[in-house]
Amino acid sequence: MTLFGTNGIRGVLNESLDPEMGYKFGMAVGTYYDTEDIALGYDNRTTSDIFRTAIESGVLNSGKNVIDLGMVPTPAVQIYCKLHKIPGIMVTASHNPSEFNGFKIIAIDGSNPGKEDEAKVEDIMTKESFVKTTWDFVGRIRNDDAIYPYINEILKNVAPNRIRGKRFRVLVDCANSTTLVTTPLLLRKLGTRYVSINGNPDGSFPGRDPEPSEDNIRDMRSLARIGGFDLSVAHDGDGDRATFLDEKGDLIDGDKFVALVADHVLEQQKGDLVFPVASSFLIDRIAEKHGVRVVRTAVGAPMVSDVLTKIHGLMGGEENGKVILPQYLNAGDGGLSVAMALDLMSSTNMEISKLIKQLPDYRLKRIKIAGRTDFESIKGKIKDFYKKMEADEIDGLRLVDRDSFILIRKSGTEPVIRIYLSSMDPDWINAREREVMKFLSG
Repeated sequence: MTLFGTNGIRGVLNESLDPEMGYKFGMAVGTYYDTEDIALGYDNRTTSDIFRTAIESGVLNSGKNVIDLGMVPTPAVQIYCKLHKIPGIMVTASHNPSEFNGFKIIAIDGSNPGKEDEAKVEDIMTKESFVKTTWDFVGRIRNDDAIYPYINEILKNVAPNRIRGKRFRVLVDCANSTTLVTTPLLLRKLGTRYVSINGNPDGSFPGRDPEPSEDNIRDMRSLARIGGFDLSVAHDGDGDRATFLDEKGDLIDGDKFVALVADHVLEQQKGDLVFPVASSFLIDRIAEKHGVRVVRTAVGAPMVSDVLTKIHGLMGGEENGKVILPQYLNAGDGGLSVAMALDLMSSTNMEISKLIKQLPDYRLKRIKIAGRTDFESIKGKIKDFYKKMEADEIDGLRLVDRDSFILIRKSGTEPVIRIYLSSMDPDWINAREREVMKFLSG
C-alpha cells in the first residue's frame, strides 16, 4: 500500500493530501462495506471541514447514508460503530502536528481494520472501481449522539461508586481538541474534582502540539507540581491516547502505565497479551507473573488489534500508554485509560507513583530523527555493527541483548525515523545511544 500508513492515511492539505482524495476515500469506503449507514466523526483541525465535506460527498455518492457524530474522539466513533454494527470514518491526524490531517477507517465491530481491509479500500481508490448511485438513491445525512453512549461504555469497565468515594483531584489537558467534549464529562461522572487546561476548541493547537510528549506537556507539569492533584492526564488530538503525571507531577512512562494496567486486568482474568516490538520486556515480566504469553507485532494499534482478534487475546497495548481491552473495544482509548488509572488507585488505596515503583524498572528512551530518507542504508550498517545481538525485522530492525533492545524503524505516520532503546541499565541505553547516533551523523 502507498496511501495507508501505520494507522490510516495522513498528509498535509494540497501537498500530500487533497479534497479529491477525501472524496475518493468516502466513495471507496461506501463501496467496500455492505451497510446502509456509515458513521463519521472528526477532530477540529483547520482542514477538517474541508475533508469531512469531501468524504461525506463520496459516501453519499456511493448510495450510503452518513451518520454525522460531530467533533468527538476517535474511540467515541468506534464505540458507536460497535453498538450499531456499522463501519465508520474518522477525520483526524491524531497526534501529528497541526498542519497534518488524515482519514481512518473503523470496522463494523469498532476496531481498527486489518491491513487486508485497508488494502482493499486502497485498491478501490487506485482503480476507481467505485459503486456510484443514481440521482434517486443518493444517501442522506443525519446527526446522532456518540458522547453519552461512549461514556456509559467506559464506566462498565471500572467501579464508579468506589472511585466517586475517593473524590480524586485531577488535572486534565485536552489539547484544544476532541476530548474536551468527553473527558471532563467522564471525570464528573466519576465524582472527581478536576481542573482543565487547553479546554477550548482550536484547530491550530495554540496550547501545545497534539502529541502529549514530555516536551509538549511542560505547562501541565508545572501546574501539576504545585496544584495538589492526585493524577494529571494529557490527551492527544483524537483522544485514543493519554499521558499521565503522578501526584508529584512526575511523568509516568506509557510503557510502565500499560504494564500496570495489564497486571491489574490479569489479577481478575487470564489471557494472552499482544504488544508491539517497541514495548519493553517489562510486559514479558508481567506475563510471566500470571502464566500467560506475550505475542509481538509491528508498531501500530491496528496491528495489535488484528492479532488480538486472531488469538482471542485478553489485552493489548503500546509503549505510548495506549491500552487495548477487546472486551470493551479492540482499539486504544485515552478515556478508558483515565478511568482505569482512577480504578487502580481506588482499588489499592495507593498513590499511583507507589504502584509504578512496584514494577521492575525497565527504561525506554525514544528518539525521533527528521529529514532522513536513507533508512535501509542505516539499518544495514547498524545490523552489521551489532551482529552479535539477536535480530528480528518484525518492524524495522530490533536487536536484542538479553532483556535490552535497540529498535530502529520508519514512522508510519510522519516522515521521520524512530529509535527506541530499552534496558534496566541506564548506562547500556546511554552507550547504545552514542553508538547509534554516530551512524546517523556519519
